[in-house]
Amino acid sequence: MRKVIHIVRMWPTAEDPQHGGFIVSHVRALADHAEQRILIWDGKWNATPLYAEEFSLAQPTTPGFRAKWRTLREWLDAELPHVVHVHGAGNDSALAFLLLHMLHGSRIRRVVTEHQSHWAEGAKLGMIWTLRLAHARTAVSGWLASLMQPYSAGAAISVVPNILTAPNLPLQRSDAAHRRFLWVGDLVPLKGLPPLLEAWARHHRTFPHDHLSLMGGTAETGLHSDQVPGGATYCGPARAEEVQARMLHHDILVVNSERETFSMVIGEALERGLSVLCTPIPGPQSVYSGDGITYRADHSEDNLVQELGQAEKWADRAVVLDAFRAETVAKQFLALYAPEKKKGLE
Repeated sequence: MRKVIHIVRMWPTAEDPQHGGFIVSHVRALADHAEQRILIWDGKWNATPLYAEEFSLAQPTTPGFRAKWRTLREWLDAELPHVVHVHGAGNDSALAFLLLHMLHGSRIRRVVTEHQSHWAEGAKLGMIWTLRLAHARTAVSGWLASLMQPYSAGAAISVVPNILTAPNLPLQRSDAAHRRFLWVGDLVPLKGLPPLLEAWARHHRTFPHDHLSLMGGTAETGLHSDQVPGGATYCGPARAEEVQARMLHHDILVVNSERETFSMVIGEALERGLSVLCTPIPGPQSVYSGDGITYRADHSEDNLVQELGQAEKWADRAVVLDAFRAETVAKQFLALYAPEKKKGLE
């Protein structure tokens, strides 16, 4: 069984249970195939990491690369892993990969996975050198891989998707004429919540029986009641499994983001029988197509109001996205973790 150290920039906390849930899914998929330890480099020093009872977790108590490297070096000295897997490239991961190469050569396989869309804002040197010092590089969508490819010095970027868990509860669909909309996300500008709320206020005047549920944020940065328009309810932060359970009581997912790399929530909604209304963004467009999902013509508020009014419940059977299951993704990672065979050797 391979020994793997994951270095993660995002990890769910008690204060923000949705933060980095997609990384947890990747690590959890490998649980039966590898001995894993997780080193959290996200800088939330006062937060309480979740899943400490499930995984071996560590987090430096002070900021800066020295503290990060000290913790990693202690683990390396105690037991050399087969793989160090970085989730999210940066200056510190480039320096860590360089030191690993200097100290251990190729005895420790270096792997990097990109989950987020920072590459769309331009590649920084630390991101580029993490790619080039890695033995294997992955992205969660074809669009994200295409952004990384020009900086990889010709090395391949493998697409290893996020993981979607199949529904294990019966769908509960409403026969009522009104529609139950759902929005899920962090309360950051990229997710497009303020313009959605403006559009919803207009929609509600025409369709007063429709309802919008809002899920996301943190205990410290949630929405106040005066920010929520009529016909909408703010449900607060929630873990992924809570979001999936809520989906079973909704009809239409609204994604109003300016940018997404994969958008797990879209796949989760489609597999639970929701129709999806999404902004025209290339990340999801490289992952999802076909029945159940509508990509809007543009990002304007007028277009959103129009599409909300025309949105329909999905009457057909939910899709099944087997390519995104844990076992399938685990096999992809395990293949990348394996040392490359030298030419001429069997």
